[in-house]
Amino acid sequence: MDIQVDSYGKRRIVRIEGKVTFESCPVLQNQLDTIMDEGVSEVVIDFKDVPFIDSSGIGEILRLFKYMREVGGEVVLMNPNQKLRDLFAMYRFGQFMRICEEEDLDRHETQFSK
Repeated sequence: MDIQVDSYGKRRIVRIEGKVTFESCPVLQNQLDTIMDEGVSEVVIDFKDVPFIDSSGIGEILRLFKYMREVGGEVVLMNPNQKLRDLFAMYRFGQFMRICEEEDLDRHETQFSK
């Protein structure tokens, strides 16, 4: 798994390439910890090149969400494939996180970014 982080003011876009599994989660955790220490208001996780995520990866998303909620920030899940969309729907992520395609990222305000 490879991770690239792009910075745009108070927004960080975390671009992941590869499977997010128990074995690779420490790398993701370290990147997310660094981002949380930067005091950002929005973290976008780009799943465009992620074919699979296991329960450890889901746990990292939830840990990030909990932290961002505490500081008044937002987590956006961007470009998930259909398998990931179904998984996120099973966990009801769409009820408390925005799930979108990249072209829709800045299109509209949501209940989560107000």
